Amino acid sequence: MSAQATPQLRKFEWSDLAAFRQLLDDVGRHGHRDWPGSIEDLRTELEYPRVRPVQNIVLARDDSGLIGYAIVEPEKNIGRSVIGIGSTRTGLAIRKQLLDWATNRASEVTPVAHLSTRDHETELEKLVSQMGWLKVRQYLKLDITTNLESIASTVPDGFTLRTMLGLDEVPELTILQNSAFEDHFGYSPNTDDEIVARLLSSNSSIDNILMIHDSEGQLVAYCWTQVQVREGIQVGRMGMTGVSPSSRGRGLGRAIAVAGFNHLVRQGVKKIELDVDATNKPALKIYTSLGFTTSSQVNWWERSL
Repeated sequence: MSAQATPQLRKFEWSDLAAFRQLLDDVGRHGHRDWPGSIEDLRTELEYPRVRPVQNIVLARDDSGLIGYAIVEPEKNIGRSVIGIGSTRTGLAIRKQLLDWATNRASEVTPVAHLSTRDHETELEKLVSQMGWLKVRQYLKLDITTNLESIASTVPDGFTLRTMLGLDEVPELTILQNSAFEDHFGYSPNTDDEIVARLLSSNSSIDNILMIHDSEGQLVAYCWTQVQVREGIQVGRMGMTGVSPSSRGRGLGRAIAVAGFNHLVRQGVKKIELDVDATNKPALKIYTSLGFTTSSQVNWWERSL
């Protein structure tokens, strides 16, 4: 039997979109990201300003077709790049080939790289550890698939809950998001233009942004929600969820989490999922009280370039 040929790497092209979507299905769950299930939503994800897939995604191919990929997402404003890799082939060789490309690409733009591994990716974790990466953080993936019924609202007196009304509210949303997550691991502050790009994407809407304002009309809490069709069912996602640092300790964290949860339940989703830092005990307490349980763990690794 002849030796297996070394896979060839080449840059992503937009004509690869459908094949890339199929590759992601073939790879299965990996890393921190749950990739969109449709080609249209995948295009939206890749069109986000920071991604630039033609420069920052490489595809691995052998005689059978696409067998792997690597992505580098530079976040120059905090001096890091986020690396992701996936492959349908077992063994360390293809993963090292992809990781070497990604590390070299990241070193061209930032001094530090972060990479995430799902808890079942033992081969990749072995490789990155051998290559000098250090495990620096753990996130938990939570979900709920039963008892998806609305929960009684818990908005405190003096505060009002509503959905976002228009793009004129983007500046205050940007300010709140950046202040709420300022001290969170790996958070890269957003610009107004980036928030607008998310809101105008095909899989998002201002109607899916829940907001709580105080008695003076100031935005003090918010929750991004999203609905995707994945594996044939509607899956709701509670994304960025935060409270103004100056308004914490008033029950607003639970109030905005319940609001996001109820908003998704009303849309008839069969599952709701979210990610949370394993060290964020207050948030974990809230989500656990709503019925969420841990479905998997994501380890974050760091390397100076």
